[in-house]
Amino acid sequence: MPDTSARVAFLKQSHLFRGVNDKDLAAVAEIMQENVYAQGETIFTEGTPADSFYMIYRGRVRLSRRQKDKSIHVATLYPGDYFGERGLLKAGIRNATAISDESGTLLLVLYRSEFKKLLSRMPTLWDNFDLMMDSRQLASELNFPWLSENEVIYFLARKHPVVLWRLLVWPVLGLLFALGILGFGLLIGPLPSGLPIHLILAGAGGFLLVMAFAWAGWLYLDWSNDFYIVTNQRVIYLEKVIGLYDNRQEAPMSTILSVNTEADYWGRRFLDYGTVIVRTFVGQIRMTYVRHPLQAAAMIEEYWNRTKQVSRKIDEEIIKNSIRAKLGVPRRDLPPPPPMPKPIPAVKPAPVKSWWDKLFPLRQEDGGTVTYHKHWVVLFLHTIPEILLLLAALSGLIVTPFLFSPAPLWLIFILFTVLIALALRWFYKYEDWKNDLYQVTPDQIIDIYRKPFGTEDRKAAPLDGILSTEYRRNGLIEILFNYGTVYISVGGTNFDFEDVADPPAVQQDIVRRLQVRLAKKKEADTAAERERMAEWLAYYHKTIQEIEEERRRARESAG
Repeated sequence: MPDTSARVAFLKQSHLFRGVNDKDLAAVAEIMQENVYAQGETIFTEGTPADSFYMIYRGRVRLSRRQKDKSIHVATLYPGDYFGERGLLKAGIRNATAISDESGTLLLVLYRSEFKKLLSRMPTLWDNFDLMMDSRQLASELNFPWLSENEVIYFLARKHPVVLWRLLVWPVLGLLFALGILGFGLLIGPLPSGLPIHLILAGAGGFLLVMAFAWAGWLYLDWSNDFYIVTNQRVIYLEKVIGLYDNRQEAPMSTILSVNTEADYWGRRFLDYGTVIVRTFVGQIRMTYVRHPLQAAAMIEEYWNRTKQVSRKIDEEIIKNSIRAKLGVPRRDLPPPPPMPKPIPAVKPAPVKSWWDKLFPLRQEDGGTVTYHKHWVVLFLHTIPEILLLLAALSGLIVTPFLFSPAPLWLIFILFTVLIALALRWFYKYEDWKNDLYQVTPDQIIDIYRKPFGTEDRKAAPLDGILSTEYRRNGLIEILFNYGTVYISVGGTNFDFEDVADPPAVQQDIVRRLQVRLAKKKEADTAAERERMAEWLAYYHKTIQEIEEERRRARESAG
């Protein structure tokens, strides 16, 4: 069992105890109880009373939830993670079942009564735990289908309510103005001329009142659709303006360089909001107007450091196992690798859709290469003149026999010639649309721009050089038909996959392949390093043996 100093060192690594000095941390460590669980042992069950909070000191814990008489896997938690926060401030009911997923799992337990005493002695703890509990509560209410099965949300927040208050100033003023017009219309009567001015004013006031409420509701929905998310794999910023704009910006944990904060006077002194800046290799993700920015930055930094520690530990154990193999010593079990997203299984399309996809392909996968085309809506928008003129020429051919008897051959010839020319023109644009290709192979991303019967421009970059990805859907049409542009940063070069269908899925395709590529590259580098270490060790032992042999011979010669 860990002693008090080991517990203090463990708690100090958690953002939950940021700003707490060692003396107070020792008091917390003394209060927390230790529970050890065997593999498969239940820690608590969904639906039971909640009165305690758990931190994983050693081992793994699996969380599951009942859904339609089935047990749904929620998350697998590792050392440093925590769960059961619903029982800290008030009596509640567990919303999941927690089961030990490893023999000898050691948990530190904090009960509600003890936590309230800690808050009275250490008020700085409140902001840390408040941010954590808000994130967990919001995560339980929302569903992000693009998250992979084994991706766990640690931090989830909207912008500070001060942003909403500022946005609602004008709707509130409009609401007051509408109420004034409505009240004035209800107080006065018709003019002497008989004009029902009171009804006109009351109607205008009522209309403006409805518009003010609709405006306020739209602003609230717009505010509520923006999220900042930190998972065990990446940092994400979701931004959505209903009907106009849709964007997701993300960076893998491994690309983060630093985490900083900044705040204005009001946010720093009174309202406790600010900006968390996550800097990556090629840019930054700015989380503006975040509540408790210092605590949010500490949370991101903790999971960033944990990702580096896990990766470093795995590398060290692999090298140790290689050395042990060279020395003939049995290998040790490796720690579990960081969770990786699983690819979404392909669904076989219906026959009609299969025919449509062949004519207007959007995504094609052949072996390990995925090819994306621009959305067919883009082709339609670019060929509207040709389509309208085609319909007009076709209508002329159909109507001409009914208007003229007999139909003039010169007119039919002209209409038929125009029809053929327009069809060829449309087919040329169709081929031009179809020849713009974006490809993702197991080791490259490729942008191909090919003119029919003309030149071809090809741009490629290594997949493992990708530093960040982002997608945007601008305007009502792109959101309705679910297409947009995926922006990919590769070193000093930018790739724009323009007007591709379902840009979130395209982004996820790229991110998944990047993670697989990086994992394979890292595995190859580690294997090469392992072999070099083993060779150096063999040379070292051989040299030691030669030196010992030379010394032995020297002693024999001297004797």
